[in-house]
Amino acid sequence: MPSWRGMLIIVAVVSLLPAVARAQYGRGSSLLHGPISIGPRAGRDFENHAWTLGGQISLPVGQRLELRPSGDLFFPKHGDTGWQLNGDAAIHVGQGGGLYGGGGIAFFHPGGGKTHTGYNLFFGLSTAPPLERLKPFVEFRWTFVNDTSPFRLAVGFGYAL
Repeated sequence: MPSWRGMLIIVAVVSLLPAVARAQYGRGSSLLHGPISIGPRAGRDFENHAWTLGGQISLPVGQRLELRPSGDLFFPKHGDTGWQLNGDAAIHVGQGGGLYGGGGIAFFHPGGGKTHTGYNLFFGLSTAPPLERLKPFVEFRWTFVNDTSPFRLAVGFGYAL
């Protein structure tokens, strides 16, 4: 079971990613193809009857591809608070790239249990034009862990740095 100290180290590393990637982008590196965005999200895990609160970082690495590290806290009606960390990638489709889908790895820690590894599949819609700084979204997400695949609906926004 990871300690709080370990979790703080992970959060610190993830929080430094935008600064490092932004610096590379600012020097004309071809690593990133647009601004980094960061923002909160909230949602509902319908199978586990839990509200969620989290955030994500979007790192565009191609014309339509972006890496999306994220994390969420789960607040179930009955039971202890849990968490999930994700290493996802999303592909934008269609004109303007508002529709997207993707997947990635998930590390899920239910309250009072041990950490499990699984994977995510998701699709969503961003309602803002491509050059807007504030981009609201709605996302439909499934996390496959231990032969279960709870469905989660999330809403949030990304803010371009």
